[in-house]
Amino acid sequence: MTSPYDLKQYVQDLRAITAQEADPVRITERVAPLAQKFARSPGWFRPEYRECDEEQGFGVHLLHEEPNHDLAVFLLSWLPNRGTTPHNHKTWAVVVGMEGQEQEVNYDRLDDGSKPGFADLRRSGAQVMTTGDVARCYPEHIHSVWNVGNDISMSLHTYGRHINYTGRSEFDPEHKREKPYIIKVAEPAQTEPAR
Repeated sequence: MTSPYDLKQYVQDLRAITAQEADPVRITERVAPLAQKFARSPGWFRPEYRECDEEQGFGVHLLHEEPNHDLAVFLLSWLPNRGTTPHNHKTWAVVVGMEGQEQEVNYDRLDDGSKPGFADLRRSGAQVMTTGDVARCYPEHIHSVWNVGNDISMSLHTYGRHINYTGRSEFDPEHKREKPYIIKVAEPAQTEPAR
């Protein structure tokens, strides 16, 4: 009998991949199937991961990050009919749908980013993620995420760097504005760190 693919093994694999690869496309190609495998592995999910922050509309539960803030793994829980403004990550990301329906809306940036606080975006497409679906994002990729179901939705997010430490932005397409984007992360449950 094989042991489940746990957080410790997943983090070890993330470290190995990022030691071997620098290109975000190659990294996310290799991380995506492992993220799917970890998402469906038994034993790591806790009931408190369903808790959402009413003010921001979603809960952010940190499962792992390296001491320098690299290789951050989160479980996000989304309240029905709530989500994020358009934003970038300034790092690579792999997202796996775990429960519910999350609509990802993608945007193209039309300006060159040289004017502080200004951004001209155009919606370029959308898809709905459900259980097992994977989205791969790159540092300048801009998208929004919205729970379009009637219940809490959940997704596993793996980033090259903790997103509050990348200098990323959120956008207001209607008023063509850009500003720094920091999210509230839930206090971590007492778990053994993945070393």
